[in-house]
Amino acid sequence: MKLGRLPGHVPNGLRDFTWYVAGALPTAPLSVHPPVPDQAADGTLWGVDGNDQYGDCGVAGIHHGDMTVDLICRRGKLQVTAEQIVQYYLKYTGGQDTGVVLADFLAYVRKTGFFIRKLDAYAPVSINDLATLRFAVSAYGYAYTGIQVTDLMMQAFQNGQPWTATDFQNGQVEGGHCIPLVGYDSQNLYAVTWGRIQAIQYSAWHLMAEEAWACIWDEMNTIAGFNKAALVADLGKLKV
Repeated sequence: MKLGRLPGHVPNGLRDFTWYVAGALPTAPLSVHPPVPDQAADGTLWGVDGNDQYGDCGVAGIHHGDMTVDLICRRGKLQVTAEQIVQYYLKYTGGQDTGVVLADFLAYVRKTGFFIRKLDAYAPVSINDLATLRFAVSAYGYAYTGIQVTDLMMQAFQNGQPWTATDFQNGQVEGGHCIPLVGYDSQNLYAVTWGRIQAIQYSAWHLMAEEAWACIWDEMNTIAGFNKAALVADLGKLKV
């Protein structure tokens, strides 16, 4: 399995998601179970999207998030193959397997679209703001996040075990990775990576997480008090 998230930062002028909401966010449900899609061509439920051979986790993360929105909105599934996902990635990188900076890639997706899908807006969420992360998952289907992965985390994934704080603290960092959070409960966050659901203990999340984003696609309903126009205006000022 490959990694491919490059270090990045929140662009100047783009504020935290909560800044664009007047008043308190609606309280998220106590738990959100990860959705269950149809089996992919490679035999996994979600599809690896070439991330076993290429560092295209940033693109796979967008695709897996889109699959979650499909299931929530009951819209038709985006019919793309793993080969098409890889080609989308290589077109963005200029043909090189370089990985992506998530903030830059989100700007590209918003500008060009993700196949036939349209990303209306996106905003950063503090990795320590669990209430807003949960809200993003419950309201918009997922949170698009970036983490560091260790060798012990890779072993835990292969063994079907949750990621723990020990996996991070005692492991050797292998590199950056992009994962969409698609569920949570009182004990774990749940992400899609390398074709399947991976449980992440909260104590591990606080060690490995480096960035998170709320993504609002054109099919998703807005919430009371959300100033989407202000967010769109700020995104329009970014250099892409």
